Amino acid sequence: MVDTRFLINSIGPILMLLYAGYCWVHQGCFHKGKGWRTREESPKMFWFNIVLVILFSILAFLGNIFAKW
Repeated sequence: MVDTRFLINSIGPILMLLYAGYCWVHQGCFHKGKGWRTREESPKMFWFNIVLVILFSILAFLGNIFAKW
């Protein structure tokens, strides 16, 4: 049986991965104050956003797994 706390704490990392996937499929991301920018308009921020969101989601998910022990 899966713990309820584990499921609730997994919502954030799952949403972050979904956002990274959405940005990847649409080849752009949202920048504060500038709105939606495509990969061609700001490639550094695109990759920074993708890598950072994926890294945070993996770390949050691993923290959620190891918090059970």
